[in-house]
Amino acid sequence: MDDKVARAERTLSLLTTTFLANTEAVKANISLVLDTVLSQNLFAYIDATGVSVETAKRYTSAVQKWQARINSLVTGKTSETRMAGVLLVKHTALQSPQLLSENVAKWTTSLLGVLGKAEVMPVLIATLQTLLAFIDAVRDVPMFYRDIISAQVPRMNQAILAMVDKNPDLMSQVLEVLDRSATWFPTLFRPSIDKAEALCLRLLDGSDMRNSPELCEQAAKCLAALSLAGGKITAEERWFQCAQQAMGTIQQCIDHMMCTGSDASEPAQQFALPLLADDFAVSIPQAADRISAMTEVLIALLTQPTHVDIPVPVDGILGIASRLAMVPVRAGSSKNARSEYDLIPLLTPQIQRASIRIMAVLAIALGSHMQPYLSAVARAVTAINTRQVVSPALNVALHCLLQLYIERYGYGFVMHLPYDLVVSTADDICVQQKTKAAKVTMTASESAPSSKKRGGNGKSRGPNTFGVIESAQATHIHWDDTVLAALKTVLALLQHTPTVFTSALRTRVDSQVLTLLMLFAIGGMEMPFASRQSDAPHRALLYRCLEASILSPDPWQKAILPHAVSAFSAGLADPSTAVRDVCAEALVTIDPIIHSRLPAQLREPDTKENFSNENQVSWMMSDCDNTSIDAVLSGVQADNQSDDEDDKKMQVADEPVVEEVKRFKQDTIVPPVVKKSTVVPVVEAREYNKPLHNQTSQQSAALPPQQPTTSLFNTPAPPAQTSAAEVSDNNDDDDIPDIVMEGSDSEYE
Repeated sequence: MDDKVARAERTLSLLTTTFLANTEAVKANISLVLDTVLSQNLFAYIDATGVSVETAKRYTSAVQKWQARINSLVTGKTSETRMAGVLLVKHTALQSPQLLSENVAKWTTSLLGVLGKAEVMPVLIATLQTLLAFIDAVRDVPMFYRDIISAQVPRMNQAILAMVDKNPDLMSQVLEVLDRSATWFPTLFRPSIDKAEALCLRLLDGSDMRNSPELCEQAAKCLAALSLAGGKITAEERWFQCAQQAMGTIQQCIDHMMCTGSDASEPAQQFALPLLADDFAVSIPQAADRISAMTEVLIALLTQPTHVDIPVPVDGILGIASRLAMVPVRAGSSKNARSEYDLIPLLTPQIQRASIRIMAVLAIALGSHMQPYLSAVARAVTAINTRQVVSPALNVALHCLLQLYIERYGYGFVMHLPYDLVVSTADDICVQQKTKAAKVTMTASESAPSSKKRGGNGKSRGPNTFGVIESAQATHIHWDDTVLAALKTVLALLQHTPTVFTSALRTRVDSQVLTLLMLFAIGGMEMPFASRQSDAPHRALLYRCLEASILSPDPWQKAILPHAVSAFSAGLADPSTAVRDVCAEALVTIDPIIHSRLPAQLREPDTKENFSNENQVSWMMSDCDNTSIDAVLSGVQADNQSDDEDDKKMQVADEPVVEEVKRFKQDTIVPPVVKKSTVVPVVEAREYNKPLHNQTSQQSAALPPQQPTTSLFNTPAPPAQTSAAEVSDNNDDDDIPDIVMEGSDSEYE
């Protein structure tokens, strides 16, 4: 331990006295000093045990010199030294909680002093990040709440709000700090709520939505955090008021775009935003941007964690989403030929994407509470699916919304959708294909007149008279994001609501999936290099759709299981690891379908007889001497012998019947071609009800050895002259029926 502490002491002394000695040394060596501090735990030996007194004194002295030097760098004269001091203070505090607790008040005051000066951007950004790290470290420590939190956080909020006017480029970092401060210390943030809200609304008026959408998203999150800070009213009332103002602003923009007034008798609450321009060519796009900004506000309000129960106006929010979805439909079906409506098709994707995002966040935030509103969501989705303007981004967003609602609500949502929407979803997985015909080149020997001999089939036997296929038939397939999103929607339908497909539509979907997979397997696709590198997600989704189709088959459809097994087996050789994993999992899943097994058999409840038999078997198996084994085998042999004796008795009882049938066949005239049939012994009626073995034995005992006077069938008398050879030929193997194979030579003899 002494060696480690001594090495840390020497390193700190070297950094303080040599590499941070003056301004020029700081400029030249700041990167080396930071790397050394980050790579070596130089401040881990404060109050360490097992260290000699002299070593501990030298190490403590080196740490104190280090603190004095970095404190002087924070208040340095140049920007370089202040930047170095801020970074070294931050990493020193993060490595040593003890040094942070001892110096956090002094360091926080020094950093707030840096914010009040005219500094360059890197210094201000580093200072804000360091302040945020300090507050995050001490916000849960009660001992620092009075000296640091209560005293410094309000001062920090005021300094940040005053600084942003002078440095607009720091807006992103300022919004992040304000968001954290309002979330962590809502009570201390109340004096700064009005200024912070005005700053956020300045970014949410729609003017910066296209240039910096990330900044508008941060402003919306900060506004949502301010709504929970309270103030003159409670947090619940402030949140509800903020949501009403956002919905009122969206409704105002819709009325402006449709050139209509508000239907409500009382004007809706709205944010204090600048008025729209007088020129409709400028004001309508501005209204669309403002709708997007207010959509971000609603999303932030619904996703912001709250410490109290908030009443959510679901009817109002869903009504706003439905109106946004119907804006292009209303403009297209309007009888008024207004020039303002000519701009609506250009803004349709942006407006309807805002509606889709609102409905998606409602499902995520409310969960099962959205069950009563699924029919309204289905109507809005149907309005969006009219596709008056073809937009790939809008189609992707619509498929993502459908996938989300199908996975969360299943048949409860699908039952409200029209069937045309399901058909259009299946149509979207049909990728654009262009077939390239095969090019065949004939050899010179085939094109020239040939004098070679021809065979019996009329074909030339020349060696060079065949066509050469230069390039096989290939299919050019264009993958895009719409196909990927449609495959995800079809997969959700197959997994959660498979019966929504009709047999014809299901056959078409399965055929399309199998066709694409087979083309991948045989290499029948020609795609650009960039597309070839990014088609692995499409292949994985195709395999997953095929697996879902097998697990939920259509009873009126032909089985695709053999083709699926071939496709999954080919997918095991795919270059993508994700595709191979999907195929291996699918083969394991469908293996019980291919090789079905009996379920586990339930045994009878244990009785005393079962226990005695089990004990006897275990005793016999435990005793491995020859006597016990012979006894077991002898019992088995005795059973086999008894079975053999029963079979022999049955054969002896049947022999007289067989002999009698043979005699009867000798005395009958056999036609040239006779289809033989099995001879059934005749049993008298009085003996019909007796057991079979008794009937056979009695019949065999009653039959005389000579020919019976009355024949079983009315046949003519045999001829007078019959040679012995003919009789022997007719009697050979009479008990074996003649088998004539169809198509053999004996059939026509």
